[in-house]
Amino acid sequence: MERAVTALFRWLLTLALGFSALGYVCRDRVGAFVFARALSQRRGLTCSQPEVSVAASLNSVRLSPLHCQMSEGPVRAFETGVTHLRLRRLRVRSAELESATIDYRERDVSHVRASELEPGRAAADRRLRQKLLSLMLDASEMYSLDAPRISVKTLTATRASRAQFVMHSFRTSLDGTWNRSQAERVECPLDAGIELRELDMRVVPGWGKLSAIVTEGTADSARASLWLEGRRLDGLRPSVVAELGPVARPTNKLL
Repeated sequence: MERAVTALFRWLLTLALGFSALGYVCRDRVGAFVFARALSQRRGLTCSQPEVSVAASLNSVRLSPLHCQMSEGPVRAFETGVTHLRLRRLRVRSAELESATIDYRERDVSHVRASELEPGRAAADRRLRQKLLSLMLDASEMYSLDAPRISVKTLTATRASRAQFVMHSFRTSLDGTWNRSQAERVECPLDAGIELRELDMRVVPGWGKLSAIVTEGTADSARASLWLEGRRLDGLRPSVVAELGPVARPTNKLL
């Protein structure tokens, strides 16, 4: 998600340069014009034209709901609700959204060498692991060192228009060199009764780590700690270790 949103918001760097004396007075119209001009020059990105409201202090921008399609990369399309951008020194510091939907492209993970989880739970766990692995591969491929902090109250993730996850209190940040994504609660619409809590995923190109608490039924029912680590994600033979157990971080290592 980071790169998709960064591509969308880069226009603000150009927008800031347009605020001459006249541009300040007409800043909303200047913002809308520069937004449309920047999108027309962004290869592979097509967006609807939002309303742009620039604060008098020039440190925040409000965008009306937006729909974008991308012809390149893991993301096919995304929609946002009202977006609030915070600026610092003419750069986007953060983006805050009430809601957003991201539709990822179909991804084949059959070539990924993976460990098995508990045999008695194999079918359900394999499906969940494949969806999380696909998410990790997407995030690793979209790695960015200049993405702003993003927080979304409710983020819906689909793949080829099929429901995957509904993430609550989702946020992204740069943690050292890691792109970090977190969510307080994750619904899994196609896996009835299964939810993830305290999802925490970190990626760099070719490497990813993910941890979460898996619950079935109510929050007080069966709970387990899920941990995934993917290596060589950008190579021809990626591999992943997936473990489910009572401890926060199992000790098994990649082969």
